[in-house]
Amino acid sequence: AQKVNYFIANSKNVAGRIKKFYRRDSVVIYPPVELPKTGEVKKGDYYLVTSRIVGGKGLDLAVKAAVKLGIKLKIAGKPAGYYLEYKKLTQLAKKNVEFLGYVTDEELAKLYKGAKAFLALATDEDFGITPVEAQLSGTPVIAFRGGGYKESVIEGKTGIFFNEPTVESLIGAIRKFEKTRLNPEDCISQGKKFSKERFERQIREFINKHAGTS
Repeated sequence: AQKVNYFIANSKNVAGRIKKFYRRDSVVIYPPVELPKTGEVKKGDYYLVTSRIVGGKGLDLAVKAAVKLGIKLKIAGKPAGYYLEYKKLTQLAKKNVEFLGYVTDEELAKLYKGAKAFLALATDEDFGITPVEAQLSGTPVIAFRGGGYKESVIEGKTGIFFNEPTVESLIGAIRKFEKTRLNPEDCISQGKKFSKERFERQIREFINKHAGTS
């Protein structure tokens, strides 16, 4: 790690880890976020999660919260490993929870647009592409207050945070969201800050600045 000339981190969260473990500074360049173009999609009444179905992603919180509140939840993503997490979740779920399995990029883009809100549940995500994709689609985010989510979601403008990785805390955030009016255009504007064009420009600027130096 000490022989590396320059570090680029994909979030302030990761830059903090580089500083903590390597004792090195880094430049933050957020990753590019892009979705396939879709036509108009009518807003639905469901909440959306997209994730590989493995432990540690907070999916159980979403399922339990949906069951307690009686809200519709769609989970896009295929099971991984030995399917243990998937089996556990299906046992917890009721009819209002739908497991979609693998979806194409085009299908996912439509799901984002149609969702009432997107749930971002991991407790220490490096950056988190999916909440940005949701915002780019005009869909607000309900996110755990941790990791890279704090860098992409604007509280009270493009989303709502919950503070504890518990069902009760998530339910509180969902109830708060239900009483809050968030503008889809604000979400789209925030999502556009993480564009492919911005990423390419920042990478080129970084390379040009440091070319030939060590």
